[in-house]
Amino acid sequence: MSTFTLVRSYLAMRRNEKKSRENILRLQQKKFRALLQHAFQHSRFYHDLYTSAGITSESIKTVDIEDLPIVDKDILMEHFDEVMTQRDVTKKGVQKFIQENRDPNDLYLGKYHVLHTSGSSGKIGMFVYAGNDWDRFFPYIIRVSDLGFHKSKSVFYGATTGHFTGVSFTAWCRRGVIGFFCDPLILDITKPLQDHVKRLNIFQPDILGGYFTGLTILAKQQKQGNLQIHPRIVVNCGEGIIPKDQEGIEEAFHAPMTNNYGLAECPVLGTGKREYDGMYLMDDLCLIEFKDEYALITNLFNYTQPLIRYKINDMFNLKKDQRKILPFTFVDNIIGRSESMIWLQNREGVMDFIHPIVIAEFYVSGLEKLQFAIKDKTSFEFRAVINGDHVLVEQRIRQELDRILAEKKFTNVTYSVKVVNDLPLDEKTGKFKLIVNSA
Repeated sequence: MSTFTLVRSYLAMRRNEKKSRENILRLQQKKFRALLQHAFQHSRFYHDLYTSAGITSESIKTVDIEDLPIVDKDILMEHFDEVMTQRDVTKKGVQKFIQENRDPNDLYLGKYHVLHTSGSSGKIGMFVYAGNDWDRFFPYIIRVSDLGFHKSKSVFYGATTGHFTGVSFTAWCRRGVIGFFCDPLILDITKPLQDHVKRLNIFQPDILGGYFTGLTILAKQQKQGNLQIHPRIVVNCGEGIIPKDQEGIEEAFHAPMTNNYGLAECPVLGTGKREYDGMYLMDDLCLIEFKDEYALITNLFNYTQPLIRYKINDMFNLKKDQRKILPFTFVDNIIGRSESMIWLQNREGVMDFIHPIVIAEFYVSGLEKLQFAIKDKTSFEFRAVINGDHVLVEQRIRQELDRILAEKKFTNVTYSVKVVNDLPLDEKTGKFKLIVNSA
């Protein structure tokens, strides 16, 4: 962690908040052009892709964004090594690193941050950030969490045993200068709920962060009197919000909620607060193009694995900004990503849950795509598209599933692993469902 880069990025972030809308758009275009030329010069994939589209080293300086080809997760994972601007980053090496290193503080080759997810598509994705890339956006977490210049006790309640987005942020708060302002506690959402209630009552956090559905469950514990904490702010990470449940969370904790919208592809895309009456998208970090059925994002700070006009399935509703608190693109606070909570009965006869993001961020080397099919309260089927040795990969899948089930006392739950050639879209919606009910 570079203290110089962190401080420089923090000061730039604060300056950008005070700029005019026109100046923000000019800054965004300047960053976009710099990234575009960097990718053309240093990424074999983008150089070949753009050259085949008739773009030259001269025209890349002025080409219209609409004339650039669209990419998606499938394309970038297929051409992983060629996309990278750093030759020491390889798909085989990153896969091995993720498989063998579960500590989010561990760096690939000692210098690269790695985030992985399957998201709602079920397709495994790996995203790599050099130290400077990471330090450029990390100060934006301060904006989301309102850390301030005093030490705050902060909790993250989510998936923790891997290189996932939320836990990687929180774990990194222990490093460098950020450690002076944040005392983090990480709670693994795959472990029994009652254990976390006890730890939270002892820790008494100032900032309570986690997945929206997890925060909803904690709010119920607070209302029932089992949980007795008094955070000054609640932070939603990685899920869309439901207004009625948000009100219930804020009422339970007597604290406002901040909504952090991010992806492994771009960890800080937007911030929503009650006083905003919506969400601001971070135009100084990401360029977003709005389409009818999808969106295209260009990550403006990742120079290691450029994502330019990268397709995501999230839907945005542009909203008129009445208050104009920040000079950024303004959208509705509801972001279109949701999956069903997995409720199962444990060995003690108690109903407990597996959070859908645990499935969305499920990773073993050789697993290309996955789907979780619930049969009943004590059984499920894990459907897998495998690339490589089927026996070895299935063994890894079972080991990881057994670990997740054991953490939640679900050792009574039975499951099967079904290897398939492909996973079809839902017949009614035409979209892929990561979690389905097959009862």
